[in-house]
Amino acid sequence: MGPGDEPTRILALDIGAGTADLFVYEEGLEPENSPRMVLPSPTVILARKVREAALQSTVLFLHGWTVGGGPLSRAVKEALARGVRVLAEEKAALTLRNDLEEVRRWGVELVPGPPPGFRGASVLLDELDLGPILRLLSDWGHPAEPLSAVAVAIQDHGAHAPGKSNRKARIAYMKERLREDPDPLSLAFPAHLVPERFPRMVSAAARLAEQLPGGTPAVIMDTAPAAVAGCLCDSRVAQVAEGDLLLVNAGNGHTLAVLLRGGRVCAVLEHHTKRLEPRAFASYLRCFCEGLASDDDPFMADGHGLFYLDEPPGWDSLDLVAVTGPHRERFSCLGEGLAPGRLHFPSPAGDMMMTGPMGLVRATLRLLKKGRFWEEEGAGS
Repeated sequence: MGPGDEPTRILALDIGAGTADLFVYEEGLEPENSPRMVLPSPTVILARKVREAALQSTVLFLHGWTVGGGPLSRAVKEALARGVRVLAEEKAALTLRNDLEEVRRWGVELVPGPPPGFRGASVLLDELDLGPILRLLSDWGHPAEPLSAVAVAIQDHGAHAPGKSNRKARIAYMKERLREDPDPLSLAFPAHLVPERFPRMVSAAARLAEQLPGGTPAVIMDTAPAAVAGCLCDSRVAQVAEGDLLLVNAGNGHTLAVLLRGGRVCAVLEHHTKRLEPRAFASYLRCFCEGLASDDDPFMADGHGLFYLDEPPGWDSLDLVAVTGPHRERFSCLGEGLAPGRLHFPSPAGDMMMTGPMGLVRATLRLLKKGRFWEEEGAGS
């Protein structure tokens, strides 16, 4: 940083199924001393609003942006089951499912806007209103400007062909992307280069563009890879980052396991956290590390999928197994049979909940360094 140069400052926001985790990175400031917050996930708040609106009116209109589903989608289904008429703009409807025909089959009516004389209840879907966050940070001595970049992690299953699994489409895209560049940070996109197949990410990019000063770089990344990347910001993991690692993110919704060899992804597995029995999963991860697992296994039938890009290292050759995420303690049995000290629970910036935001920071710094924010090749692919 030269004389007169502003330090790099990055606002990182990881929006999961249960919480939204925020971290402000500032060059030269110890991460442990940096501002951070753990807030309720927007989908939880919006689900509450939908339930309250459905009690007050027999007609509900959803509008705004494509945001996280989960609790919100369940709340809409509950309203429909109670006989509430649900109308939704297309972008809002994509929150419920990426397949709009399926949304229609639920009973949701897709409309361009509220009908004339509409007197029902309206719920604005928005998970990226930065105003309250920036005002709070400013009140506590961390003004928003100048920001070098804003980075957001969200999960998007992506569009898929009719009759196909959105879970398999998601894992297939990860494989495609990592085959081109096996660095886990390659799953981060400059906002204007987010592939069109990811409607929630596209919506997030547009929402950020509305609020940020012109030219402020923005990054969009999936939550699970962001957490895996954040593990590498932990000092213990960083010591062996060029070795053979198994990194596991046990999130509220999904569990992602990634094998790294020399900093390169050689295998990925993703499943639903609530469907994993810890000891059975630990046993399967051993098979995964030995190269003996398959996407066609019965164990993976209701999961997202798995793939190998290179020869895996084998369980006994692992330098470290790092487990993060709100459900990490469920998988402490992974340490059984490992050499002492090879199971680790990362806490980058001194806080496990900052694993995702720190992964976002790492990915954003990489893009800033490479000047990748202004490349046009591959945009919307």
